[in-house]
Amino acid sequence: MAIKVIYDCDTGGDDATAISIGVASKDIEVLGVTTNFGNLALRQTLRNTLELIDYLEKDIPVAKGSEVPLVRDLWVGSEAERRLPIDIDKAHSEPVDLPAWEFIADQLRKSDTKVTLIPLAPLTNIAKLMIFEPDLVREKVGGIFIMGGSKGWGNESPSAELNFYADPEAARVVFSFGMPIVLAGLDVCEKAYITASDVERFKDIDTKPAKVFYNICERGVREYGSHMQNLVGEPAIQMYDSLPVVYALHPEIFEYVDAKVYIETDSGLCDGMSICDTRPAGFHNSGDIPKLTKVLLNVDREKYFDILEKVFKEAE
Repeated sequence: MAIKVIYDCDTGGDDATAISIGVASKDIEVLGVTTNFGNLALRQTLRNTLELIDYLEKDIPVAKGSEVPLVRDLWVGSEAERRLPIDIDKAHSEPVDLPAWEFIADQLRKSDTKVTLIPLAPLTNIAKLMIFEPDLVREKVGGIFIMGGSKGWGNESPSAELNFYADPEAARVVFSFGMPIVLAGLDVCEKAYITASDVERFKDIDTKPAKVFYNICERGVREYGSHMQNLVGEPAIQMYDSLPVVYALHPEIFEYVDAKVYIETDSGLCDGMSICDTRPAGFHNSGDIPKLTKVLLNVDREKYFDILEKVFKEAE
């Protein structure tokens, strides 16, 4: 039986690769995509998502999400105009007439099985869902696979990854809710880099999801790949948002550590930092609180790209 999935995205390129994997896989049923600010402002992430879904020719509803964080002033990664590097037309479809958190709640109620949430953006929409529909989340959410955070470092600040930096309070709501979470953070993303040689594996796969994946990764490696060349021997970029989707399909290729995860919101310099406590006793001797988060640390790169190639070749 296919895994039922709802994506929550701030669609630029890496979100689009993640969506393309879910659309391509016979083992995933995409119930919808919700949008959020993050890498870009909401107006751009919503437009990119609608255009992508139209290009993929799939009947997948898209919901408009949060324009601003829960309590802070708006922060976005870039105000520049950024469109997806694929041959797409202006979107002809429209978002559903529900805000993102209500759309997710509606899909959860309708589903006869549990649903996996894959948040790839600041966690504002997911936090609202947990605040307004806590019982529904506990009853109907089967997994929460997040791209964000790390075990001890950042990319938007020295201590915080972009998604958590953009709305630390939302991240704190999600990680303090008490649900098991899988965290695909910077630790595993740096191990799942894609090189120019890896990208070529997808060039001639003649399906629309594969074309999305190839074009985005090819441009990324061509334009930004030089910064990793000294480390891996050829131009390369990190995968980021595709990781939680591959985990949903094949968790056995990942290495992880169980942790209690706390989100810093009060320090100024470290706001958005994910503190991953793996000690037996835990923070303030909180040994009675279970380690609810699997923090992914490593991935078998060879199997990772074998899986992606197979998924895209089998896409309809």
